[in-house]
Amino acid sequence: MKDERIGTVHRTQVIDLLNQALAEGQLPEPEYDSRIVAVSTATYASDLLEQVQDLPPRLQWDPRNAAPPTPPSRNAGRAALALGILSVPSSVCLLGGVLGVVAVVLSFRGRGAHGVGPALIGRALGIIGVALSVAAGIALAATLHQAP
Repeated sequence: MKDERIGTVHRTQVIDLLNQALAEGQLPEPEYDSRIVAVSTATYASDLLEQVQDLPPRLQWDPRNAAPPTPPSRNAGRAALALGILSVPSSVCLLGGVLGVVAVVLSFRGRGAHGVGPALIGRALGIIGVALSVAAGIALAATLHQAP
């Protein structure tokens, strides 16, 4: 097999195996720490294989079985944009805070590969909606507190 470049998904899988080996007492902590550092800087599959080669077979990592990263959801980005837009005017009645939080969460699921897209705009508007809702809540509390 050709030595291929690896990504975050691959590193995460190997870190999970090393965590399991540490929990089972297969690795002492100093060795575990040095292996985690090596995994975090790994560039090729052979770098990762090197970190688990002396572990039991059930803790071996096979790059052929590594799951590819999931692509971003276009619908989540669009939903984040819609909820972000709705969160700004509805922040007056404090509902914008809830819609803004949901928009921010969805924006991370729908982030695009490049530049400004619906997910990023929805995230920004969601944050603005949450901030305006907090400000409206403070203003309401101050008004109710001053009323005789």
